[in-house]
Amino acid sequence: MRFARKHREHEIIRLPLVALIDVCLFLLLYFMIAGTFAGEESALSSTLAGSRTGGGGSGSTLAVQILKVRMNGTSIAFRIGTRDMIDRAAVMEVLRALPKEVGMVIKVDDDVPVAGAAAAIQACKDAGFTKVTYVAGR
Repeated sequence: MRFARKHREHEIIRLPLVALIDVCLFLLLYFMIAGTFAGEESALSSTLAGSRTGGGGSGSTLAVQILKVRMNGTSIAFRIGTRDMIDRAAVMEVLRALPKEVGMVIKVDDDVPVAGAAAAIQACKDAGFTKVTYVAGR
């Protein structure tokens, strides 16, 4: 028995590329979702690390500025250095007079409500501080 071989010289072979395209798109989508585009957290700058060295620049002698928030009976009290304040307007007045290059560290006691901490952070931002660090607890 002899099988005859047909010559198909001009036949075009078509590959089903739709499945290949689908797989490539699914892989692309997977890697976009599974990967991260953000930088490593260890490479991010820290306000505290800069303020320990004096911040501001190479020849800066500015000290770290600390705004303490604590409870004074039933009201919230703010303290910068030796100045005690009980309202946000007084805090804003003092903050506007301070140098902005070093930044501000806000220390909040454990018993202070969230509104007190938020008021201190917002006062620093409104006064023009770009480096604001929040420290919770005593």
